Amino acid sequence: MPTHITIGDLDILCVSDGILKSSIDFVLGLEREDTMRISGAEPDGALRIPVNNFVFRRDEARMLIDAGAGDTMQPTLGRLPANLREAGVDPAAITHIIITHLHPDHANGLVDGEGKAVYPNAEILVHETEHAFWMRENDGSEPDSVLRMRARNRINLAPYLSRIKTMRDGESFLGCAPVLAPGHSPGHACWMIETGAEALVAWGDLVHFSTIQIEHPTVAVKYDLDPDQARESRLSMLDRIARERLAVAGAHVSAPGIGHVDRHGESFRFAPLGARSASNTT
Repeated sequence: MPTHITIGDLDILCVSDGILKSSIDFVLGLEREDTMRISGAEPDGALRIPVNNFVFRRDEARMLIDAGAGDTMQPTLGRLPANLREAGVDPAAITHIIITHLHPDHANGLVDGEGKAVYPNAEILVHETEHAFWMRENDGSEPDSVLRMRARNRINLAPYLSRIKTMRDGESFLGCAPVLAPGHSPGHACWMIETGAEALVAWGDLVHFSTIQIEHPTVAVKYDLDPDQARESRLSMLDRIARERLAVAGAHVSAPGIGHVDRHGESFRFAPLGARSASNTT
C-alpha cells in the first residue's frame, strides 16, 4: 500500500516496485553462520529485500526517485507503475526522475517491454560519471556483466536521450543535488533533497542488505563493482547522515523506507518514520 510521509514542507509518497529475491551468497566479509543469524534469511539462504521508490512535488514538478525493475527481473518486481496509479499518480504526470545509479532494479523500469518510455514526459537526472560509464563504448577490458548492463542501459535511456540532465557532484536542480558515493557503481550517487527543514538523503544502494550493512557497514556485496570503494562510501555517508541528523530514503530498507540513522559505536541503527495511507494528493 503506497503511503505518505511528511518531512519539513515535503510530502513524500512512498511506493513499492515489489520484492527482490537475493541470497546471502552475495555477502562479502561475513561468515555464513553470522550472516544467517543477523540477516533473518530463509533456511536456504534466500534474502527478500524491498525495492522502494519515492515521489514528491517541487513547485510544478513531480519527481520520482529511481524507476524500478520493470518486467525484466523477477515476477515479484515491476509493480511501480500500477502502484503509482493506485495512489492517484499517472506515470505521464512524472516530470523528473532522479536516478541514483543505473542498475537494473533502479533503471530497467524506465521502459516497457517494447522499449517505450513508461514516463513519457519525464526528464532524467543522473550523475555525469554514472551516465558516462554506462553509455560509453566497450573497450574489451570489462566483465560480461558490465557489458550486458551497458547494453540494457542503452535500451533504458533510448526514449529519453533528448531529456537527460547529467549533473556534477553537488550541483543543485530544483533543490536536489547528487553526492558521489561510488563503488556500487562508478557514478552511484546519494541525492540531497531540500525539505525546508532537515535534508532528505535518497541513498540508492549505499546499503543493499539493510538488515546487515547498517549494523555492519564494513560488509560489502558482490553487486558492488568495487567493494572496497563501496565500503568507504558507505562508512563516510552513514557517518555524515548520523552526525547531521539527516532523514534518509532507502531503496532497500523495510517499506516505506524513510527514517533516520543513529550511531552506536562503530555501528549504526535505522529508525523508521511513521507513515499514513496514500491519497490522491501527490
